[in-house]
Amino acid sequence: MTALRHAAEVITGHPDQDFYAIALHGVSTEESESIAMPLLALNSVQALERDRATASREELVERGEDADEPADYEDRPDAQPNSPLEGEDVTLEENSIVISDADDQEFEDEDQEDTDEEDLDQVLASLEEGLDVDDAESFYSDKWEPSDWHWSAIDLCEDPAATLWSDAMTDLASREGWEPTIKRYYRTLVAVANALREELQQRTPADLVCYVADEDHAEKLLRLCLTDQQLSKYFPQLSQLVEGQ
Repeated sequence: MTALRHAAEVITGHPDQDFYAIALHGVSTEESESIAMPLLALNSVQALERDRATASREELVERGEDADEPADYEDRPDAQPNSPLEGEDVTLEENSIVISDADDQEFEDEDQEDTDEEDLDQVLASLEEGLDVDDAESFYSDKWEPSDWHWSAIDLCEDPAATLWSDAMTDLASREGWEPTIKRYYRTLVAVANALREELQQRTPADLVCYVADEDHAEKLLRLCLTDQQLSKYFPQLSQLVEGQ
C-alpha cells in the first residue's frame, strides 16, 4: 500500500516526533472536470506547537510589536530613536512656559484617548481569556486541518502514474456518473484510512487518528474512520451526538 509506505517512512524517519494524526485530503465531493488522487498528510505534537508559535510571532510582527521584546518592555520617555545625538539635560526657568486653555483641552483629549486604548485592551484581554481551551482542540482548528500541517502534501505517486490514475477515474465518472463514482471513491478512501490505522498500530504505540478530510462531510467521515474510543477521546461532542441518535 503506497499510503502506508509513505506514512511509515515519515514516522520512522522522525523518531523524536510524537505523531498524532494521518489524513487523506485534497479530493472534493463537488463535481469537477477531473478526479485527483488524494494527498497524504501527517502531523506531530511538536510540529503543531512549533507552527503555532511561529504563527503567533508573525501575528505580533503584523501588529507592529517586537516578538523578541518582553511584554512589559517600554521605551524610555526621553528616547529619541531617530536622533544620532544623545539626550541633553534641559533646564527650564520658572514661568518660561505658558499653557493656554487650548493646550489644556489637548492634554485632556490625549488622556481620554489613552483611557480608551486601555479600555479596549482590557476588553480584548477578557475576550481572549474567555475563549474555550477546547477551541484549539476542536476538529475545525489547525490541529485537525491537514493543509496546515508540517507534512501536508505528500504525493502518493508521481507522474505519469498519478495522471493516468486521475484520467481513468475521470473517465469512469463520465460513463457511470459523478455521484456514484465519487461515493465509491470515498468508500475506498475510508477503507484505506482504516487499514492505515490498523497496520500502524502494530508498528507504533501511538494512538494515530487516521481519517479522510473533507469539510462538507467532516463529521460523517470521522464516524466512519475513527474507532469509538478515538471518537470519544478526541471529539467528545461529536461522540455525544452519535450516542444521542
